[in-house]
Amino acid sequence: MSAILLSILITLLFLENFRTWEKAVKKTNYRNRQVITAGGVVFVIVAILTNIFNALIIKYHPVSESLILAAAGMGFSGLMDDVYGSNTAKGLKGHFSELLRGRITTGSLKAVLGFAVAYLISLKKGGSPLEVVVNALIIALAANLLNLMDLRPGRACRFFLCSTGILCLYFIFTNNTYLIPWLLPLAASALVFLFYDSMEIVMMGDTGANVLGMSLGVMIAWGASYNVRMSVLALFIGIHLLAEYYSISRIIERLSMIRKKI
Repeated sequence: MSAILLSILITLLFLENFRTWEKAVKKTNYRNRQVITAGGVVFVIVAILTNIFNALIIKYHPVSESLILAAAGMGFSGLMDDVYGSNTAKGLKGHFSELLRGRITTGSLKAVLGFAVAYLISLKKGGSPLEVVVNALIIALAANLLNLMDLRPGRACRFFLCSTGILCLYFIFTNNTYLIPWLLPLAASALVFLFYDSMEIVMMGDTGANVLGMSLGVMIAWGASYNVRMSVLALFIGIHLLAEYYSISRIIERLSMIRKKI
């Protein structure tokens, strides 16, 4: 509980100050409004501080190191993309196509660094060579999945919170409740951020989306059974293949329209 309160306090204090920074980077959102981006750097701060806090106050667990590494590694690559990135290349296919042509984009750097961090985390967790690869792919694809969701205000936060709720229920059902305290502080931070994001005050940017996604992937890799992880990996791959050819936002919007009509 103390870590959750700490997370909420850090997020509120940071966002209230961050929105007043003179040199804060702004980007145009889907409604052509200029909104401060990279506010998701608060998730890096929350992940590092609350995991250290939990390790000192509750009990040390190796997952804390993985979450800190995920936040720091993906926070750096995401911030680089938010500050220096462009929309000339889109999707994993687009960025890697540019890379094969000898053109380095912030997106391709983010993808390479993201998988490197994911693989390092997976190696730290251990397991068979196949498990290491599966876990690395889950962690890396989870990071990019939240990035795909972060195309409308509040959507990435809501997806993360919904996924966190499902994951916590799974941990309770499988008696892995010891992992929940390591996930809830970030969820509390995302809940606070949801207000700022939905009101188009601050965007989390790739910085925040990648940190939330990779953290979610870390918890899946640590707490889910092998069969569940394989199912999740198949789902992630399917979504990413779909995203290469169709707009995820348009699919979500069409599903919402169908649901309203029903």
